[in-house]
Amino acid sequence: MTSSRTKPSIGWLPLALIAITVALFFATGMLYVTQTRNRSLMTQTIRSSGWVAYQAELEYVKADSALAVAAIAPNADALAAAELRLEILRSRLPLLYNSDEGRVLRDVIDLEKPVHAAETLLDGLMDRLPAISPTDPGAAETLLAIQKDMAPIGTTLKRILMESVAYNQEIFRRERALAEAPGMVPLLLLFVSGTCLALVLLLQSRRDRLRLDAIVAAQKTVIAMEENLRAIIEAMPACMIVINPQDDSVSFVNSAASALVNLPLDHAEWRRLVHAAFQAAIDSSGDRWGMLNMSYARISGDITSLRGSLCRVIWEGRPQLLLVMVDVSRVRRAELQVMQAAKLATLGEMATAIAHELNQPLAVIRMAVANANRLLTQIEGGELVAGKLDRISAQVDRAKRITDQVRRYGRMPSEENEPFPLRHAVDLAMSFVADHYRSANIRLALEADIAADTLVMGEQTMFEQVIVNLLVNARDAFESSGVRTARSVVVRVRVHEDEAVIEVEDNAGGIAEEVMPRLFEPFSTTKPTEKGTGLGLSIARSVIRDMHGTIGAENVAGGARFVIALPLRHAARNAA
Repeated sequence: MTSSRTKPSIGWLPLALIAITVALFFATGMLYVTQTRNRSLMTQTIRSSGWVAYQAELEYVKADSALAVAAIAPNADALAAAELRLEILRSRLPLLYNSDEGRVLRDVIDLEKPVHAAETLLDGLMDRLPAISPTDPGAAETLLAIQKDMAPIGTTLKRILMESVAYNQEIFRRERALAEAPGMVPLLLLFVSGTCLALVLLLQSRRDRLRLDAIVAAQKTVIAMEENLRAIIEAMPACMIVINPQDDSVSFVNSAASALVNLPLDHAEWRRLVHAAFQAAIDSSGDRWGMLNMSYARISGDITSLRGSLCRVIWEGRPQLLLVMVDVSRVRRAELQVMQAAKLATLGEMATAIAHELNQPLAVIRMAVANANRLLTQIEGGELVAGKLDRISAQVDRAKRITDQVRRYGRMPSEENEPFPLRHAVDLAMSFVADHYRSANIRLALEADIAADTLVMGEQTMFEQVIVNLLVNARDAFESSGVRTARSVVVRVRVHEDEAVIEVEDNAGGIAEEVMPRLFEPFSTTKPTEKGTGLGLSIARSVIRDMHGTIGAENVAGGARFVIALPLRHAARNAA
């Protein structure tokens, strides 16, 4: 296919060069004839241009003589003759630049500006001449002054005449040289035509060589691009599979796809994966070319969620199918965790509403107990019933505290940081989980070396949620670690320089080293899917950052310790 395109250009090139050479020879002859004719016409024109300059100089001499005669014997006839000569001289000046002969002079001599200046000067002199009276005693002096003022015009015309004569002499010399060697110009043109032919051949050869170099460079570029593309495909985390549409066999897979199946390309498992992808593409879009969303059961038994597309490509010069799929198993698990978080949020709202509604019957029960106690004081032997009523009142108070905690925990946080007492916030957070700790047989202790009025800046409800989250995580850690005895969690609160330091330490076995670097990342959790979303510590870090503080974790002997550092109120104000 390539040779059929290049043969015509190689065959037409000599014909084109021959045609160019013949055209140059024909042009040489025509140029010789045209040059001879134009040279004759040019010679006549140049000679005529010299004659125009000579006539202008001659008229100046006549006008100068007429002024001299009139100055000797001023009379009406002499003044009229002088005025006539000036008018004739004025009519000759435009011919120096506004005639065919004058245009030749204008091309070789800078005369237009000097002649215009002479015309202006002559017009002024002609305006002065009619005002002279023959009977005026100063007429002679006036005419001599006009003659003297006209001298620059004579100098200009003389210079033009001399330059014209010199130019004509040069032209005559060149004409004699050309007459002595009439064949030089055609021979020179023949040499030029041969040189042009050689240049055309050289340029054509160079162009062909450059085109060949460009083709070779383009081929190298295509090879390099293919290698880069293959390297990019190999490095991509997505599974990329090239399929032969003739028999649905797999001709190429990248490392990600190879890791997915982990079998040779001729294994039947690849064909099963390809057919499943074809079916998923048809089911999702109604045709074979579209987005696909499928689940793939690997030989190991694991279920992998895949999402991708199927398209046509040219691979190694042949039409192939490209199957691109991404393992979205982690994304799918994250979506499920987000759905679980949404359900928990809904349950929280429901719990807050229930707690609010329970306050009314609890208040009624408390009033009834108070009224019953008041009546029992008037009845003899009512001490036993009064004890029962006191137990009922205590349980009502306990239920009231629980509902208040639920309502406080479910309160919408504010958007602005405000000062709040740190010790009180920690006490409220610990009281929220105290019953859970008692039922789980975990000792919860507070070691507070801080004044009750020590303040920090932030949103108190969100800070309490952070402490609750850390305490709940510690409780869950005991369940997953299997520790059954001497289970304890200690919360320490102290002041260090301008910061308040809160430590939550447990003896539940600590945090795995591989989890520690990504502990505060979203959806990072070691809990089962039904128990955790992996968002708690990520949210806690955001809350502490908003309070201009820091949070970190470390393993200690027998357990883990979370450390929170918050600036005190005056330090927080400066940071803000």
